[in-house]
Amino acid sequence: MNNRDKKQAEKERLMNEVLGRRRTGETMTTEEMITLSQDLKDKSDHLADTMSGADKTLDALRDILEQQKKDLETLSAFNGLNSTYESDIEKVRRELEKDYGVTASAMPEAPKPVEAGEEVFETAKKELIDRAVIGQAQADQMMIAFRRPFVMGAEDGKARNVLVIAGPKGSGRHAALSTAVRCLYEKQVLLSDEVYTVDMSLYQSGAQEQIFLQDLYKGLTGKGEVLCFENFETGFPSFLRMINSMVCDGKVTLSKRYVLNKGILVENQTGLVKDAVDSFSAEGKYLVFFTTKGTSALQDAFGANFLYHVLDTVTFTALNDEAVDEVIEKQWADLEKKCRENLKVRVSFEPEFTEWIKKHYDKTNGMDAIASLFNDFYISLSQVVLDKSIYTTDATVLKVTDDRPVAVFGDTRITLTRSRTSAEELAAVNEELNNIVGLDMVKDYIKQLQSHIQVQAIRREQGMKTASVSMHMIYTGNPGTGKTTIARLLSRYMKAIGALSQGQLVEVTRADLVAQYVGQTAPLTMSVIKSAIGGVLFIDEAYSLYRGKDDAFGLECIDTIVKAMEDNRDDLIVILAGYKREMATFLESNSGLKSRFPNIINFPDYTGEELYKIAVLQAKGKGYRFAEGIEEPLTEYFNKVQSINAAEAGNGRLARNVVEDAILAQSVRIMNDASADMAELRLEDFDLEVKIQPPKKEEEINPFSFLAQ
Repeated sequence: MNNRDKKQAEKERLMNEVLGRRRTGETMTTEEMITLSQDLKDKSDHLADTMSGADKTLDALRDILEQQKKDLETLSAFNGLNSTYESDIEKVRRELEKDYGVTASAMPEAPKPVEAGEEVFETAKKELIDRAVIGQAQADQMMIAFRRPFVMGAEDGKARNVLVIAGPKGSGRHAALSTAVRCLYEKQVLLSDEVYTVDMSLYQSGAQEQIFLQDLYKGLTGKGEVLCFENFETGFPSFLRMINSMVCDGKVTLSKRYVLNKGILVENQTGLVKDAVDSFSAEGKYLVFFTTKGTSALQDAFGANFLYHVLDTVTFTALNDEAVDEVIEKQWADLEKKCRENLKVRVSFEPEFTEWIKKHYDKTNGMDAIASLFNDFYISLSQVVLDKSIYTTDATVLKVTDDRPVAVFGDTRITLTRSRTSAEELAAVNEELNNIVGLDMVKDYIKQLQSHIQVQAIRREQGMKTASVSMHMIYTGNPGTGKTTIARLLSRYMKAIGALSQGQLVEVTRADLVAQYVGQTAPLTMSVIKSAIGGVLFIDEAYSLYRGKDDAFGLECIDTIVKAMEDNRDDLIVILAGYKREMATFLESNSGLKSRFPNIINFPDYTGEELYKIAVLQAKGKGYRFAEGIEEPLTEYFNKVQSINAAEAGNGRLARNVVEDAILAQSVRIMNDASADMAELRLEDFDLEVKIQPPKKEEEINPFSFLAQ
């Protein structure tokens, strides 16, 4: 069947469906042929049943025609039909008009919101205050922002309104917006209660442009009328310019042409195509910008012209005592309901329980911190239900004992708080830290960090200002001095005391961060950083990231790291490691490096005595012990080696190598003397001949020595 026959067959089928005439046509059976909408038959049957009602008949005809048009468009794409199918659709339209009087202008339009007067918004405002814990001023500002386009009218091609929601974390900003949208949706002022959010901190390089545009396109074309932007303060500059253009001009013109592929925006690689996407429009949308830093942050990110187009600013403040009481009351009602319905437990609480919450919740996170406490209470109570030895159907009282919230089940008291720290892990890390030979200065610094973090946590609970310190570090020293070991313990230590959320150590070098081609370094670096968030990023031989002012890839990597450190300063520690002299040069490569790495810790070479202690620990870990008379000659050997060339000897690795060589020699000795102690290493098992060479002077190093090979 050629293309003309296919079009004729489809037209025949379409006429049968629309006009109710049963005609015989060829069936489309190829795998590439799409299956036309299943509901068409139901619509056709409905049409036959309602022919007596002219209005219903016309509505059904319009629905069928529109669906058939969409199916034919898709059919054309799959079977290589050209654009002439549109003329066939027009012929069908003319036949419909002739037979039934249906015109193209009579086709149904997209639904529009109701015309909302002042009384509708006043009612929504009262519901907003009742549902969300916000003050009268914020509710007024929020509803004025949504009502403004109904009073002023919306300019064609531009957003309906641009508003800023400012205030500290935990002040109820997000809950208030979601609740306001829900209230207006219920009154049909808005056509959807969906609030779409674009988090600008997720797009850190130009290489992520397509991902950013896909997310932005989804927000602009979705059914929701509210599009929010979070963390614009850390957004990539070129993406911020796009948003600025969308606010000021109503649209953003794309630098590339895109097409839709199965609903996903993808870059077009084949030149001019039909229905290409080369710009985004904000028409019909409320654009909302969240910030904790006030309008000054908006001007820094977007410029003064942006602020000119912001007509409404809703400012939230930290929760006052009255708001805190209301939040606790609502959280308690929710907890009581979940316990009754899910856990089958009746709970009540004593007055001092509320006072404990007021005293201990994190004031910097406000409402979110209170909700987090109640979530801990619920999890702890659910654990009691799972433990049959404790569970009881009697009423449970929540009270405070020894300044701790507890649940009383008969004679049993259960602590309701869930610690962010791990006492067992902290004890284990401290033990490992104490067993490390030497490095007393490093160990003291880590313990100082613990004290500082604990004090700041207490200050937060009391509503006092907190002083954060930079935990990023530079480790300098020769190989084998324990830099990686300390970094690994530090990551576990920070997780155990609650300073880091995950506690993993991600160890990388230049090869893991710097790509070989233009545009690939920043995404590669960001992918590594993302894997380290919540833990420690340890960059060994960090000085290799900078190979001079002409090393564009290395400089791009450094810039990306510096920005990511600032964006994730509360949940990421970056440690740069390398030789002392080279690291000093490296710090000069970026003006922001020195200030962001105030903690420079030098790892000295081990002494002979320290290496002996390390060797003893190495042997013990492998199931061996040293015989008497080894300590003095082995210590003397280590001192000689270290004095000649500590850097190339390996420091701690020297001790490990010596022990491993002794174990191999002992194996030969054991094979010749079956009665010997298999766990004992004797002096004769150690090769104490000094073979290390002094370091070469710079003038002795021939950079072209490989040519002689």
